[in-house]
Amino acid sequence: VTDVNDNVPQISVRSALSEISEGAPSGTVVALLHVQDRDSGANGEVRCSLDGDVPFRLQSSHGSYYSVVTARELDREQVPEYNVTVRAADGGSPPLQSSAVLALRVLDVNDNAPVFAQERYSARVAENNAAGALVLTVRATDADWGQNARVRYRLSEGRVRGAPLSSYVSVQAETGALYALRSLDYEEVRELELWVRAEDGGAPALSSNVSVRLLIVDENDNAPQVLYPPPTAPAAAGWSGGAWSGVELAPRSSEAGALVLTRWLVLAVAAVSCLFVAFLLLLLALRLRRWRREQLLAAESGALRGVPVSHFVGIDGVRAFLQSYSHEVSLTADSRKSQLRFSGGSCCDTLPARPPPDEPAPLLGEE
Repeated sequence: VTDVNDNVPQISVRSALSEISEGAPSGTVVALLHVQDRDSGANGEVRCSLDGDVPFRLQSSHGSYYSVVTARELDREQVPEYNVTVRAADGGSPPLQSSAVLALRVLDVNDNAPVFAQERYSARVAENNAAGALVLTVRATDADWGQNARVRYRLSEGRVRGAPLSSYVSVQAETGALYALRSLDYEEVRELELWVRAEDGGAPALSSNVSVRLLIVDENDNAPQVLYPPPTAPAAAGWSGGAWSGVELAPRSSEAGALVLTRWLVLAVAAVSCLFVAFLLLLLALRLRRWRREQLLAAESGALRGVPVSHFVGIDGVRAFLQSYSHEVSLTADSRKSQLRFSGGSCCDTLPARPPPDEPAPLLGEE
């Protein structure tokens, strides 16, 4: 009797897993299959394969037994479950085939830490806020499943002005809401820097941190206060006899050392002002001296009005003028009398000499 390919291959699942951990190593056995075909010869030869691109592979065991094993590590966050189709085809012409489906769910492993919605958080809080006021809310999510994805929040340890950070703010463990536990004062604390930690419920737990910055906004809640000199009873609040005393006022929010800095600033301004006034006086004295010198030169230049201008042009002209003339100065015991007499020169470019009179005539005048 000649065999005809009239029997389809049969696939029987001897054992199979319905769940597998995403942390299972490569080569983990998922199912054990037995395949047979009642035909003979080429019609009874069976080839098995898996449909689609799945992280599994068929591994031939003994005879007509096959095992389905993992080909690589699984990731539940990408694919939470698989439907693996095993297909068997014989060698007949045309070939006959059959299939079986393996349903496999991937179990979660705590391999993802919580991730905050923002890289950093900041908020502005007006001072004198009510205790227990909501400041902001931080939020983090975990890609894992179940208990591994449950996120809880808490504050990292820190201190503010020597006091524990937890005495200023608190965070709600379930929601991530941040509350101010006390009324904040801008004059005491300008800003708060803190860290909030998000931790999942896995074992071991994974966590991540985020920075939170709280800026305290100033309000006009402090009256001016006299710093120096101390106010007396009749002249309280800067008033003396109904008139302003001229004392500089400063708010209580002034930083330490502000008054000292003000004194040095006043001294520096006074020193600069004195130097400026001295410079002005020096400049005025120089201008006055120059003016008096010009007046004296103008008065003395009257005696040389008859000299040609050409004798005073350039350095050479000055030298020639000095060589062209010689003069005698005669002083008497009487300081009110003096005379100046020019003598004849040897150069041709000189003033004509006058004949000497019996008595020397004063050139600059005589009183």
